[in-house]
Amino acid sequence: MPGIMRGLITTTLLLFLALPAQAQEAITEIRTVSPAWDTFTNEDGTGLYFDILNELFTGLYGIKVRHDFVPSLRATYLVAQNEADIMTCKARVDKPLVMAKYPMYENAYYVFFNKQNIGQWKGRESLSGRSVVWRISYYDERYIPKDMVTKEVKDGVSALGMVVLGRMDFYLDDKTLINESISKSKLQYNKDDFRIEPVGFRSYHPVFNRSERGQQLMALYDKGMETLQAKGILERLLKKWGHPVLHLENY
Repeated sequence: MPGIMRGLITTTLLLFLALPAQAQEAITEIRTVSPAWDTFTNEDGTGLYFDILNELFTGLYGIKVRHDFVPSLRATYLVAQNEADIMTCKARVDKPLVMAKYPMYENAYYVFFNKQNIGQWKGRESLSGRSVVWRISYYDERYIPKDMVTKEVKDGVSALGMVVLGRMDFYLDDKTLINESISKSKLQYNKDDFRIEPVGFRSYHPVFNRSERGQQLMALYDKGMETLQAKGILERLLKKWGHPVLHLENY
């Protein structure tokens, strides 16, 4: 073999070996994790988040999506440990996690409360000096007035029950999840005595690890969301599940 040809082959081989592992092996399957949320990640495998992820990763890139249902804290831990690729979805995260640029859902968050206990509703001002309960890891003090007493519980039904029984003043959550908690609660109470009101607004983004694989998947996701919006697919899916249309141009 001529020396020039041998040199060319050797150089090509060295360049190939120097490529990052992610460039050598195409991603064919990802693992997503989250709790089961009504209309978002239903236990039967349907929901807004599933539809978006399947249209995006499978439809655009041919990547299979496999989902496991786990509690919210466990989901973020799995992504942080590189045991899962994506957690759907959160409004804020801490290192080593990072959120994608574009959300899959944006909406107001609400409080459920006893009208007689709170009196005339004055918006966020009515929360001042009161107590509020939410699901573990779903919210924190950044979402409420500073002078409130806070408590975290394992699920929305427990949070709702604490307000119904008069142990806390407000239950804070997404309106869809509050209604889900109401439908699941076995407590007997007069629903006309209670009220649901908006107190803030936030967006919910898929969560990735900062690893090379995580960064690669996040880039695919953000680009894919732009494509789904341009094709009208994103708007169709949001309307299908009764959720507000996203405004990606705001991010």
